[in-house]
Amino acid sequence: MVKNLEAFKRGNFFTGLMASSQFWNDIQDYHLNKERFYNTVFHGFGVIPGVLDEFKISSVKKGGNLTVLIGSGFAIDRNGRGLYFYQPQAKTIDYKKYRLPSTIYITLHYNEVLDDFYQSMENPEFQGYKKKIESAVVEFSSDIPDNINNLEIGRILLEEDENGEIKNINEPEDVTKPAANEIDTRFVMWAKAVKAGLSPYLRQYLVDILDKTKEAALMASDSVNFPGLRDLQTIALTGKMLVQCGDVDFNDIIHIMNPIYDINNHVIQEMLEYERVEEKRPFSSKESFSEYRSSVHEMGDLVKYYDNKLETLDSLIKCQERVISSLKNLISSKKTSFSDIEIISYDLPRILIIEDERYTLVDFLDFNDFETEARTEFNTEGTKDLSSGRQAFKYPDNVEVRDTIKRYVAGSISFRVRNLIKRRDLLMIRRTDIFHGNYSVEVLLNDEPFQQLIIDGTDSRNRWRNLTMVFDEDLIRENNAKITFKMPDNGRDNFGKIWFYQKL
Repeated sequence: MVKNLEAFKRGNFFTGLMASSQFWNDIQDYHLNKERFYNTVFHGFGVIPGVLDEFKISSVKKGGNLTVLIGSGFAIDRNGRGLYFYQPQAKTIDYKKYRLPSTIYITLHYNEVLDDFYQSMENPEFQGYKKKIESAVVEFSSDIPDNINNLEIGRILLEEDENGEIKNINEPEDVTKPAANEIDTRFVMWAKAVKAGLSPYLRQYLVDILDKTKEAALMASDSVNFPGLRDLQTIALTGKMLVQCGDVDFNDIIHIMNPIYDINNHVIQEMLEYERVEEKRPFSSKESFSEYRSSVHEMGDLVKYYDNKLETLDSLIKCQERVISSLKNLISSKKTSFSDIEIISYDLPRILIIEDERYTLVDFLDFNDFETEARTEFNTEGTKDLSSGRQAFKYPDNVEVRDTIKRYVAGSISFRVRNLIKRRDLLMIRRTDIFHGNYSVEVLLNDEPFQQLIIDGTDSRNRWRNLTMVFDEDLIRENNAKITFKMPDNGRDNFGKIWFYQKL
C-alpha cells in the first residue's frame, strides 16, 4: 500500500535553459522514481519468475568450504528497486560466526556501482563516473529479514554434527520439509509477472461456458448421483469466480479447461462402471452417449496438444459447449407433465421440470426407512385395520417396483413435512395402489380442509400410480406443514412413498 507520494517533476526544456549536472540527474531520478512507483503498485515485491535463473540456490561440494551458488535473476524490493544479478555468484558461509543451531537467512539488498570513469584531458578538474550499474549484494544473517531493504531468497538451518562440524550444505530431498543444513526456499516471496490479458469478449464467453457447465452438471446430478458431476460443478464455479475476479490471463485458461476435461472423462468412467455393477445400460445404449464421449475425447486431444494459440483455445471452449449439450441430452432431467408423472416407475429425481416450471425435492417419506415415522411425527386417529407391508406391483410401463405400503380403513393419518420455503407452491406426489380404486381422500393442510385427492379408476394388473396435488403458495406460511389424509367410515386407502417438491 502506498501511503506517501511526492509530486513527480518532469524536465521541461526551453530556449536559453542552462542545464547543470544536477538538472540532468534530476531528470534521471524522475524516470527512476516513476519506475519504482510502478513496480510497487503493479508488481509488489519478490523474485520475478522466468528471468534468468530466478536466484536459484544450489550447493557446491568442492573445496571443503560451505559454499552455495546463487543463480542470476531479477527481483523487486519493497521500495520498488530492481535487484539484478547478471551472473551467478558463489558465496561461502562461515558457520563459526554463529551460535548454532541457528537459521541463516540469505538475502539481497540493492546496490549501485559507479562505472565508466571520465576525466577531461584539457581540464583534469572535470571528472567523474558516467554510469551507475544497478545490482544487488548477497548477505548472510541470523536476523529475520524485513523484505524492505533485505529481500530473502533462501534460508538454511545450520546444525553441527556430533563432532561439532558442518561438512556440507545440501539441496533438500523434500522441498516441503527441508532438514538441517539443507537449502530452504519455502519462504521466498515472488512478485507477479506481466502476462497476456483476456479480451472482454473472451472473458464473457468463458464465463458463460463455465456457468452453463455448472448448470448442466447440477441438473445431471439430480438424475444420477455421480461424484464426478458434483466435482464438475465445483470446478466450473471456481473457474467462473476466478475469471470474473480478473485473476485469469490468457495462458491460465488451459489450467481451467484441463481439470474440466479430466472430470468429463471421469464421468464417462462412472457411467460405464454403474452399468457394469447394475448390469443394465441406461447410458451407453443411447446415441447421445456416443456424442458425449466423442466430444470429451476431442477435448482431450485439444488439451494434450494445446499450442497456446487463440484459435486452439476457441476450439477447446466450443468443444466444451458440445460436451455440455450432449451431457444434458444424456442424463439431465427431462421435461414432463402431471399426466406423465402418474405413470413414472423410477424413483423421482431431485429436480422435476413440469410444464416449464422447475421443482426441487424438499422432503420425502419412505416407509422402508424405520426412522421416517418418528422424523415426520406420523400419527393416526380413528383408523381401523392399519397395516404396513412390502408389496411388488407394476406400473403401466410393465416395470415392477417394490415398496412398503400403508393401508388403513376410516379415520385419519397425519404427518409433518419439513424444509419448506415460505410462499412457494408445494407439490405432493403420492404412490398409491389402485387395485381398489374409484374413491377419494380428503386432504387437510394444517388441520384445515384443502381438497379431495381423487383415485380415478381401477387396475388389477398394473397397480401403481403416482397421484399429484399442488398446495398454493399463499397457504405455505411456515417452514413446515401438517398433512392429513382423512377417510369416511369404511373407506379404504393406501399409500407408499410420498415426494414433496417446491418451485425453484
